[in-house]
Amino acid sequence: MNSLTPEKVRDFLLAKYAGAMTATGVDLGNVPDEFDFLLSGVIDSFGILEMINAIEDEFGIQFDMESLDAEQMTVLGPLSRFVASNAIAA
Repeated sequence: MNSLTPEKVRDFLLAKYAGAMTATGVDLGNVPDEFDFLLSGVIDSFGILEMINAIEDEFGIQFDMESLDAEQMTVLGPLSRFVASNAIAA
């Protein structure tokens, strides 16, 4: 059974990018699922790969990014749910 939940992924991402998010004026206590790391300027196009690698390393998983909608790849809620439901132990 997969114990990885969307909340765990969300919490990890918010902690990892807390500094960059607050620097752009984001209230960490009220981040919506629709928050886009790329469009908000928290990460750049190179940061996408770094974010995916960080998730895989943190949770010891791998997942197939091809099955995730490219437009949702950097959006907090959809990415968290995708990772939790598609994670495969590394």
